[in-house]
Amino acid sequence: MALVFWAVIIVACAWAELHTNALVAAFVGASAVAAFALALLGVPFLVQVAIWLVVSGVLLAVLRPFALRVVRHRHHPDLSLPARGPMTDQTGFVEQVVGDEGHPGRVTIKGESWRAVTESGETIPDGARVVVRRAHGTTLWVERLS
Repeated sequence: MALVFWAVIIVACAWAELHTNALVAAFVGASAVAAFALALLGVPFLVQVAIWLVVSGVLLAVLRPFALRVVRHRHHPDLSLPARGPMTDQTGFVEQVVGDEGHPGRVTIKGESWRAVTESGETIPDGARVVVRRAHGTTLWVERLS
């Protein structure tokens, strides 16, 4: 039964890490691998749990800060700034007049409605075709297509 418990913890941690990228579940799951190995050796369950908790704590305290520095060094976008992303270069149509940041409008991209603004400050009328140049949160910066 302990093997199933640790297997579930390992899978849940792998799933959680894939969806959060916080580098917490990865180390908790890695510790569960050690506990799984102890279960294979027939070590009592309470000892498995104690070792899992200790190894998790050590990995989180020692390796997580290093891993975060490595990850941030390789890919460190400033998430407070508008940036290129999956919506960049997508085209759509204005559904409510779009202006500058003080006068946002709405556009339809791939059948979804998005808050939109123009960087140039030009006003883009209803029905005009636009292209997304960048995004920040749920706001798209668009430009009118000819």
